[in-house]
Amino acid sequence: MKKTLLSALALVALSGAVTSCGKEQNAAPQLTGNTSVRATATPVVEAPAGSITSDSLALVDLFNSLNGMEWSYSNNWVSDRPVATWAGVKVSDVAGAPRVTALYLGANKLRGELPKSIGQLTALRTLQLQYNRELTGSIPAELYQLTQLRSLRLRFTSLTGTLSPSIGQLSQLDTLDLSNSRYDLSMWWNGDPATAKEHRPNGKTLSGELPREIGQLTKVRYLDLSFQGFTGALPTEIGALKSLKYLSLYGCRLSGELPASLGALDQLEYLSAGLNDFSGELPASLGSLKSIREIHISGNKLSGSIPASLGALKTLQQLNLAGNQLTGSIPAALSQLEGLYVIDLSRNKLSGSIPTDFGGAQQELLLAANLSHNELTGAIPARIKRYLPEAAKYAHIHGLPDYGYTLFVLSGNKLSGTIPAEYLAYPKTLSLLLPQQTGYGFTNQPK
Repeated sequence: MKKTLLSALALVALSGAVTSCGKEQNAAPQLTGNTSVRATATPVVEAPAGSITSDSLALVDLFNSLNGMEWSYSNNWVSDRPVATWAGVKVSDVAGAPRVTALYLGANKLRGELPKSIGQLTALRTLQLQYNRELTGSIPAELYQLTQLRSLRLRFTSLTGTLSPSIGQLSQLDTLDLSNSRYDLSMWWNGDPATAKEHRPNGKTLSGELPREIGQLTKVRYLDLSFQGFTGALPTEIGALKSLKYLSLYGCRLSGELPASLGALDQLEYLSAGLNDFSGELPASLGSLKSIREIHISGNKLSGSIPASLGALKTLQQLNLAGNQLTGSIPAALSQLEGLYVIDLSRNKLSGSIPTDFGGAQQELLLAANLSHNELTGAIPARIKRYLPEAAKYAHIHGLPDYGYTLFVLSGNKLSGTIPAEYLAYPKTLSLLLPQQTGYGFTNQPK
Protein backbone atom coordinates (compact mmCIF):
# COMPACT_ATOMS: atom_id res chain seq x y z
CA MET A 1 0.00 0.00 0.00
CA LYS A 2 1.48 3.34 -0.99
CA LYS A 3 2.03 6.16 1.47
CA THR A 4 -0.28 8.55 -0.39
CA LEU A 5 -3.15 6.08 -0.18
CA LEU A 6 -2.51 5.56 3.55
CA SER A 7 -2.56 9.32 4.08
CA ALA A 8 -5.86 9.60 2.30
CA LEU A 9 -7.37 6.86 4.43
CA ALA A 10 -6.17 8.64 7.54
CA LEU A 11 -7.88 11.86 6.48
CA VAL A 12 -11.12 9.99 5.88
CA ALA A 13 -10.97 8.92 9.52
CA LEU A 14 -11.02 12.50 10.77
CA SER A 15 -14.76 12.93 10.43
CA GLY A 16 -15.28 10.62 13.39
CA ALA A 17 -12.08 11.20 15.31
CA VAL A 18 -13.80 11.92 18.63
CA THR A 19 -16.42 9.40 19.58
CA SER A 20 -16.91 10.16 23.26
CA CYS A 21 -15.76 12.49 26.02
CA GLY A 22 -15.39 11.84 29.72
CA LYS A 23 -12.86 11.54 32.51
CA GLU A 24 -9.26 10.85 31.60
CA GLN A 25 -8.19 7.23 32.03
CA ASN A 26 -5.82 6.56 34.91
CA ALA A 27 -4.01 3.57 33.44
CA ALA A 28 -2.55 2.77 30.04
CA PRO A 29 -4.82 0.47 27.99
CA GLN A 30 -3.59 -2.99 27.08
CA LEU A 31 -3.19 -3.72 23.38
CA THR A 32 -5.07 -6.99 22.90
CA GLY A 33 -7.34 -8.20 20.15
CA ASN A 34 -9.67 -5.52 18.89
CA THR A 35 -9.12 -3.24 21.86
CA SER A 36 -8.84 0.45 20.99
CA VAL A 37 -8.58 3.61 23.05
CA ARG A 38 -11.55 5.94 22.98
CA ALA A 39 -11.39 9.69 23.34
CA THR A 40 -11.49 11.27 26.76
CA ALA A 41 -11.24 14.83 27.94
CA THR A 42 -7.89 16.21 29.06
CA PRO A 43 -7.98 19.77 30.35
CA VAL A 44 -5.20 21.90 28.87
CA VAL A 45 -4.78 25.57 29.65
CA GLU A 46 -3.35 26.56 26.28
CA ALA A 47 -3.93 24.72 23.00
CA PRO A 48 -0.69 23.44 21.42
CA ALA A 49 -0.02 24.03 17.75
CA GLY A 50 -1.41 21.58 15.23
CA SER A 51 -4.69 19.81 14.70
CA ILE A 52 -6.17 16.35 14.45
CA THR A 53 -5.32 16.54 10.74
CA SER A 54 -1.60 17.01 11.37
CA ASP A 55 -1.78 14.36 14.09
CA SER A 56 -3.33 11.88 11.67
CA LEU A 57 -0.71 12.48 9.01
CA ALA A 58 2.04 12.03 11.59
CA LEU A 59 0.55 8.69 12.64
CA VAL A 60 0.45 7.51 9.05
CA ASP A 61 4.11 8.39 8.64
CA LEU A 62 4.89 6.56 11.89
CA PHE A 63 3.08 3.50 10.58
CA ASN A 64 4.98 3.60 7.29
CA SER A 65 8.37 4.24 8.90
CA LEU A 66 8.10 1.51 11.56
CA ASN A 67 6.84 -1.39 9.44
CA GLY A 68 3.25 -1.03 10.60
CA MET A 69 1.99 -3.92 8.48
CA GLU A 70 3.92 -6.30 10.77
CA TRP A 71 2.84 -4.82 14.10
CA SER A 72 1.29 -7.14 16.66
CA TYR A 73 -1.59 -4.70 17.15
CA SER A 74 -2.54 -2.40 14.32
CA ASN A 75 -6.33 -2.63 14.39
CA ASN A 76 -7.97 0.13 12.35
CA TRP A 77 -4.70 1.93 11.58
CA VAL A 78 -4.72 3.87 8.27
CA SER A 79 -8.30 2.78 7.62
CA ASP A 80 -11.47 4.80 7.23
CA ARG A 81 -12.21 4.22 10.90
CA PRO A 82 -11.90 7.19 13.31
CA VAL A 83 -8.37 7.83 14.59
CA ALA A 84 -9.69 7.35 18.12
CA THR A 85 -10.31 3.66 17.29
CA TRP A 86 -6.77 2.95 16.05
CA ALA A 87 -5.10 0.45 18.39
CA GLY A 88 -3.02 2.19 21.02
CA VAL A 89 -4.08 5.72 20.04
CA LYS A 90 -5.83 7.95 22.53
CA VAL A 91 -7.71 11.00 21.31
CA SER A 92 -8.83 13.60 23.81
CA ASP A 93 -10.56 16.96 23.80
CA VAL A 94 -7.83 19.61 24.04
CA ALA A 95 -9.06 23.20 24.30
CA GLY A 96 -12.29 22.24 22.53
CA ALA A 97 -10.71 20.26 19.70
CA PRO A 98 -9.83 16.58 19.27
CA ARG A 99 -6.10 15.78 19.47
CA VAL A 100 -3.94 12.69 19.82
CA THR A 101 -2.74 12.76 23.43
CA ALA A 102 -1.28 9.28 23.93
CA LEU A 103 0.40 6.46 22.01
CA TYR A 104 0.60 3.04 23.66
CA LEU A 105 2.74 1.00 21.25
CA GLY A 106 4.89 -0.95 23.69
CA ALA A 107 5.89 -4.53 22.74
CA ASN A 108 4.34 -4.07 19.30
CA LYS A 109 7.16 -5.17 16.94
CA LEU A 110 8.03 -1.68 15.80
CA ARG A 111 10.99 -1.85 13.41
CA GLY A 112 13.05 1.00 12.02
CA GLU A 113 13.89 4.57 13.04
CA LEU A 114 11.55 7.06 14.62
CA PRO A 115 10.52 9.58 11.93
CA LYS A 116 10.88 13.33 12.34
CA SER A 117 7.11 13.60 12.02
CA ILE A 118 6.81 12.44 15.64
CA GLY A 119 7.32 16.10 16.48
CA GLN A 120 3.96 16.97 14.86
CA LEU A 121 2.07 15.23 17.68
CA THR A 122 2.26 18.43 19.70
CA ALA A 123 -0.57 17.53 22.11
CA LEU A 124 1.01 14.21 23.08
CA ARG A 125 1.14 13.62 26.83
CA THR A 126 2.12 9.94 26.84
CA LEU A 127 4.53 8.15 24.50
CA GLN A 128 5.12 4.47 25.24
CA LEU A 129 7.39 2.65 22.79
CA GLN A 130 9.11 0.30 25.26
CA TYR A 131 10.01 -3.34 24.54
CA ASN A 132 10.48 -2.83 20.82
CA ARG A 133 13.98 -4.23 20.36
CA GLU A 134 14.09 -3.40 16.65
CA LEU A 135 13.42 0.29 17.21
CA THR A 136 16.78 1.70 16.11
CA GLY A 137 18.57 4.93 15.26
CA SER A 138 18.88 8.01 17.44
CA ILE A 139 16.19 9.95 19.29
CA PRO A 140 15.06 12.51 16.68
CA ALA A 141 15.48 16.15 17.66
CA GLU A 142 11.81 16.66 16.87
CA LEU A 143 10.78 14.46 19.80
CA TYR A 144 12.09 17.10 22.19
CA GLN A 145 9.47 19.49 20.77
CA LEU A 146 6.71 17.49 22.49
CA THR A 147 6.61 19.82 25.47
CA GLN A 148 3.27 18.46 26.70
CA LEU A 149 4.78 15.04 27.46
CA ARG A 150 4.19 13.66 30.95
CA SER A 151 5.36 10.11 30.32
CA LEU A 152 8.14 8.96 27.96
CA ARG A 153 8.99 5.26 28.00
CA LEU A 154 11.67 3.99 25.61
CA ARG A 155 13.10 1.13 27.67
CA PHE A 156 14.44 -2.05 26.05
CA THR A 157 14.79 -0.56 22.59
CA SER A 158 17.92 -0.38 20.43
CA LEU A 159 18.15 3.40 20.25
CA THR A 160 21.67 4.79 20.00
CA GLY A 161 23.33 8.21 19.97
CA THR A 162 23.38 10.80 22.72
CA LEU A 163 20.77 12.37 24.95
CA SER A 164 20.39 15.91 23.68
CA PRO A 165 20.51 18.97 25.96
CA SER A 166 17.06 19.60 24.49
CA ILE A 167 15.76 17.03 27.00
CA GLY A 168 15.38 20.04 29.29
CA GLN A 169 12.49 21.25 27.11
CA LEU A 170 10.35 18.34 28.36
CA SER A 171 9.80 20.13 31.64
CA GLN A 172 6.37 18.57 32.24
CA LEU A 173 7.70 15.02 32.41
CA ASP A 174 6.60 12.91 35.36
CA THR A 175 8.16 9.66 34.05
CA LEU A 176 11.31 9.19 31.97
CA ASP A 177 12.25 5.55 31.42
CA LEU A 178 15.22 4.99 29.11
CA SER A 179 16.48 1.83 30.81
CA ASN A 180 17.99 -0.96 28.77
CA SER A 181 19.27 -4.51 28.96
CA ARG A 182 22.76 -5.51 30.03
CA TYR A 183 22.83 -8.06 27.24
CA ASP A 184 22.09 -8.01 23.54
CA LEU A 185 18.32 -7.70 23.19
CA SER A 186 18.30 -10.00 20.17
CA MET A 187 19.38 -12.80 22.52
CA TRP A 188 16.34 -12.29 24.77
CA TRP A 189 18.24 -12.86 28.00
CA ASN A 190 15.77 -13.63 30.80
CA GLY A 191 17.86 -12.10 33.57
CA ASP A 192 19.15 -15.41 34.96
CA PRO A 193 22.81 -14.88 36.02
CA ALA A 194 23.45 -18.57 35.37
CA THR A 195 22.92 -18.07 31.64
CA ALA A 196 24.46 -14.59 31.37
CA LYS A 197 27.74 -15.90 29.95
CA GLU A 198 25.84 -17.29 26.98
CA HIS A 199 24.78 -13.80 25.92
CA ARG A 200 26.60 -10.93 24.26
CA PRO A 201 26.90 -7.50 25.89
CA ASN A 202 24.38 -5.02 24.55
CA GLY A 203 26.12 -2.71 22.10
CA LYS A 204 23.01 -0.78 21.15
CA THR A 205 22.67 1.83 23.86
CA LEU A 206 22.60 5.56 24.30
CA SER A 207 26.02 7.06 24.98
CA GLY A 208 27.86 10.27 25.80
CA GLU A 209 27.60 12.47 28.86
CA LEU A 210 24.34 13.24 30.59
CA PRO A 211 23.41 16.83 29.74
CA ARG A 212 23.23 19.34 32.58
CA GLU A 213 19.78 20.27 31.27
CA ILE A 214 18.40 17.11 32.83
CA GLY A 215 18.13 19.25 35.95
CA GLN A 216 15.29 21.17 34.27
CA LEU A 217 12.95 18.17 34.63
CA THR A 218 11.77 19.46 37.97
CA LYS A 219 8.45 17.60 37.86
CA VAL A 220 9.89 14.16 37.13
CA ARG A 221 9.21 11.56 39.80
CA TYR A 222 10.51 8.42 38.06
CA LEU A 223 13.87 8.46 36.25
CA ASP A 224 15.49 5.23 35.03
CA LEU A 225 18.64 5.34 32.89
CA SER A 226 20.00 1.93 33.85
CA PHE A 227 22.21 -0.08 31.49
CA GLN A 228 22.67 2.73 29.03
CA GLY A 229 26.20 3.67 27.95
CA PHE A 230 26.32 7.10 29.55
CA THR A 231 29.80 8.27 30.55
CA GLY A 232 31.35 11.16 32.45
CA ALA A 233 30.19 12.73 35.68
CA LEU A 234 26.68 12.77 37.07
CA PRO A 235 25.65 16.43 36.71
CA THR A 236 25.26 18.30 39.97
CA GLU A 237 22.01 19.63 38.52
CA ILE A 238 20.47 16.28 39.40
CA GLY A 239 19.85 17.81 42.82
CA ALA A 240 17.26 20.15 41.29
CA LEU A 241 14.82 17.27 40.71
CA LYS A 242 12.90 17.96 43.89
CA SER A 243 9.94 15.75 42.94
CA LEU A 244 12.08 12.67 42.25
CA LYS A 245 11.06 9.48 44.05
CA TYR A 246 12.87 6.84 41.97
CA LEU A 247 16.35 7.21 40.47
CA SER A 248 18.22 4.36 38.81
CA LEU A 249 21.61 4.81 37.14
CA TYR A 250 22.59 1.17 37.52
CA GLY A 251 25.00 -0.37 35.05
CA CYS A 252 26.00 2.75 33.14
CA ARG A 253 29.60 3.94 32.78
CA LEU A 254 29.37 7.06 34.87
CA SER A 255 32.48 8.20 36.71
CA GLY A 256 33.76 10.92 39.01
CA GLU A 257 32.37 11.67 42.44
CA LEU A 258 28.77 11.31 43.46
CA PRO A 259 27.52 14.90 43.72
CA ALA A 260 26.63 16.18 47.17
CA SER A 261 23.49 17.65 45.56
CA LEU A 262 21.91 14.17 45.76
CA GLY A 263 21.21 14.99 49.38
CA ALA A 264 18.73 17.65 48.29
CA LEU A 265 16.32 15.03 46.92
CA ASP A 266 14.16 14.90 50.01
CA GLN A 267 11.33 13.05 48.22
CA LEU A 268 13.63 10.28 46.96
CA GLU A 269 12.67 6.77 48.02
CA TYR A 270 14.90 4.64 45.78
CA LEU A 271 18.49 5.31 44.69
CA SER A 272 20.48 2.90 42.56
CA ALA A 273 23.90 3.90 41.23
CA GLY A 274 25.61 0.52 41.30
CA LEU A 275 27.91 -0.98 38.67
CA ASN A 276 29.44 2.30 37.51
CA ASP A 277 32.90 3.84 37.95
CA PHE A 278 32.09 6.34 40.68
CA SER A 279 35.07 7.18 42.87
CA GLY A 280 35.82 9.45 45.82
CA GLU A 281 33.91 9.41 49.07
CA LEU A 282 30.26 8.83 49.74
CA PRO A 283 28.75 12.28 50.26
CA ALA A 284 27.67 12.83 53.85
CA SER A 285 24.66 14.69 52.41
CA LEU A 286 23.01 11.32 51.71
CA GLY A 287 22.07 11.42 55.37
CA SER A 288 19.52 14.10 54.46
CA LEU A 289 17.41 11.77 52.30
CA LYS A 290 14.55 11.75 54.77
CA SER A 291 12.23 9.65 52.57
CA ILE A 292 14.75 7.09 51.31
CA ARG A 293 13.93 3.39 51.53
CA GLU A 294 16.66 1.80 49.42
CA ILE A 295 20.24 2.82 48.58
CA HIS A 296 22.21 0.62 46.16
CA ILE A 297 25.70 1.89 45.26
CA SER A 298 27.59 -1.40 44.94
CA GLY A 299 30.25 -2.21 42.38
CA ASN A 300 32.01 1.15 42.14
CA LYS A 301 35.38 2.54 43.27
CA LEU A 302 34.22 4.50 46.27
CA SER A 303 36.82 5.09 48.96
CA GLY A 304 37.02 6.70 52.38
CA SER A 305 34.77 5.91 55.31
CA ILE A 306 31.05 5.30 55.49
CA PRO A 307 29.42 8.57 56.63
CA ALA A 308 27.94 8.35 60.11
CA SER A 309 25.16 10.60 58.80
CA LEU A 310 23.55 7.52 57.21
CA GLY A 311 22.44 6.58 60.70
CA ALA A 312 19.82 9.33 60.50
CA LEU A 313 17.90 7.56 57.70
CA LYS A 314 14.98 6.31 59.75
CA THR A 315 13.03 5.15 56.67
CA LEU A 316 15.94 3.15 55.20
CA GLN A 317 15.16 -0.53 54.58
CA GLN A 318 18.03 -1.65 52.33
CA LEU A 319 21.63 -0.43 52.15
CA ASN A 320 24.04 -1.95 49.62
CA LEU A 321 27.58 -0.57 49.42
CA ALA A 322 29.26 -3.86 48.48
CA GLY A 323 32.19 -4.12 46.11
CA ASN A 324 33.83 -0.76 46.69
CA GLN A 325 37.08 0.33 48.38
CA LEU A 326 35.59 1.71 51.58
CA THR A 327 37.86 1.89 54.61
CA GLY A 328 37.58 2.71 58.30
CA SER A 329 35.23 1.15 60.78
CA ILE A 330 31.52 0.46 60.51
CA PRO A 331 29.87 3.53 62.03
CA ALA A 332 28.08 2.78 65.29
CA ALA A 333 25.34 5.06 63.96
CA LEU A 334 24.24 2.30 61.56
CA SER A 335 22.95 0.46 64.61
CA GLN A 336 20.30 3.18 64.85
CA LEU A 337 18.68 2.15 61.55
CA GLU A 338 15.61 0.61 63.12
CA GLY A 339 13.78 0.15 59.83
CA LEU A 340 16.62 -1.75 58.15
CA TYR A 341 15.88 -5.14 56.56
CA VAL A 342 19.08 -5.85 54.62
CA ILE A 343 22.59 -4.37 54.70
CA ASP A 344 25.47 -5.42 52.44
CA LEU A 345 28.94 -3.97 53.10
CA SER A 346 30.86 -6.95 51.72
CA ARG A 347 33.99 -6.82 49.54
CA ASN A 348 35.37 -3.56 50.93
CA LYS A 349 38.36 -2.77 53.17
CA LEU A 350 36.49 -2.06 56.38
CA SER A 351 38.41 -2.62 59.60
CA GLY A 352 37.91 -2.52 63.34
CA SER A 353 35.29 -4.41 65.30
CA ILE A 354 31.61 -4.78 64.50
CA PRO A 355 29.64 -2.25 66.61
CA THR A 356 28.30 -3.80 69.80
CA ASP A 357 24.66 -2.95 69.09
CA PHE A 358 24.80 -3.76 65.38
CA GLY A 359 21.96 -6.19 64.66
CA GLY A 360 20.77 -5.79 68.22
CA ALA A 361 17.28 -5.86 69.67
CA GLN A 362 16.55 -2.34 68.42
CA GLN A 363 16.95 -3.54 64.81
CA GLU A 364 14.15 -6.04 65.04
CA LEU A 365 13.49 -6.05 61.28
CA LEU A 366 17.07 -6.82 60.22
CA LEU A 367 17.02 -10.07 58.22
CA ALA A 368 20.52 -10.19 56.75
CA ALA A 369 23.84 -8.41 57.28
CA ASN A 370 26.60 -9.27 54.79
CA LEU A 371 29.93 -8.00 56.12
CA SER A 372 32.09 -10.63 54.43
CA HIS A 373 35.51 -10.11 52.82
CA ASN A 374 36.66 -7.07 54.75
CA GLU A 375 39.38 -6.59 57.38
CA LEU A 376 37.10 -6.76 60.43
CA THR A 377 38.54 -7.94 63.73
CA GLY A 378 37.17 -8.90 67.12
CA ALA A 379 34.27 -11.18 68.00
CA ILE A 380 31.14 -12.34 66.24
CA PRO A 381 28.06 -10.28 67.19
CA ALA A 382 25.68 -11.82 69.68
CA ARG A 383 22.61 -13.35 68.11
CA ILE A 384 19.40 -11.69 69.20
CA LYS A 385 16.34 -13.92 69.15
CA ARG A 386 13.53 -12.48 67.06
CA TYR A 387 10.05 -13.96 67.13
CA LEU A 388 8.61 -14.58 63.72
CA PRO A 389 5.21 -13.08 62.87
CA GLU A 390 2.52 -15.71 62.31
CA ALA A 391 4.99 -18.49 63.15
CA ALA A 392 2.12 -20.89 63.83
CA LYS A 393 1.46 -21.07 60.10
CA TYR A 394 4.83 -22.77 59.63
CA ALA A 395 4.77 -25.06 62.65
CA HIS A 396 4.25 -28.10 60.40
CA ILE A 397 7.80 -27.71 59.05
CA HIS A 398 9.92 -30.11 61.08
CA GLY A 399 12.33 -28.42 63.44
CA LEU A 400 11.39 -24.85 62.64
CA PRO A 401 11.48 -22.77 65.83
CA ASP A 402 9.05 -19.95 66.46
CA TYR A 403 11.90 -17.47 66.37
CA GLY A 404 14.72 -16.42 64.08
CA TYR A 405 17.97 -14.52 64.03
CA THR A 406 19.64 -11.91 61.88
CA LEU A 407 21.61 -13.79 59.24
CA PHE A 408 25.21 -12.57 59.56
CA VAL A 409 27.61 -13.31 56.68
CA LEU A 410 31.09 -12.83 58.12
CA SER A 411 33.52 -15.04 56.20
CA GLY A 412 36.76 -13.61 54.78
CA ASN A 413 37.54 -11.31 57.72
CA LYS A 414 39.96 -11.46 60.68
CA LEU A 415 37.47 -12.37 63.37
CA SER A 416 38.48 -14.53 66.32
CA GLY A 417 37.27 -15.77 69.71
CA THR A 418 34.50 -18.33 70.03
CA ILE A 419 31.41 -19.05 68.00
CA PRO A 420 28.33 -18.43 70.19
CA ALA A 421 26.11 -21.42 70.91
CA GLU A 422 23.23 -19.83 69.02
CA TYR A 423 25.24 -20.14 65.81
CA LEU A 424 26.42 -23.69 66.51
CA ALA A 425 22.80 -24.78 66.92
CA TYR A 426 22.29 -24.23 63.20
CA PRO A 427 25.21 -25.91 61.39
CA LYS A 428 23.98 -24.83 57.97
CA THR A 429 24.73 -21.21 58.82
CA LEU A 430 28.32 -21.91 59.86
CA SER A 431 29.39 -21.69 56.24
CA LEU A 432 28.52 -17.99 56.45
CA LEU A 433 31.17 -17.54 59.17
CA LEU A 434 33.98 -19.67 57.73
CA PRO A 435 36.66 -19.45 56.67
CA GLN A 436 38.29 -16.36 58.09
CA GLN A 437 41.49 -15.04 56.56
CA THR A 438 44.64 -17.11 56.97
CA GLY A 439 45.84 -17.02 60.57
CA TYR A 440 42.42 -16.14 61.98
CA GLY A 441 39.47 -18.18 63.11
CA PHE A 442 37.58 -19.44 66.15
CA THR A 443 38.75 -21.68 68.95
CA ASN A 444 35.60 -23.83 68.84
CA GLN A 445 34.94 -23.98 65.13
CA PRO A 446 33.99 -27.44 63.81
CA LYS A 447 36.79 -29.47 62.30
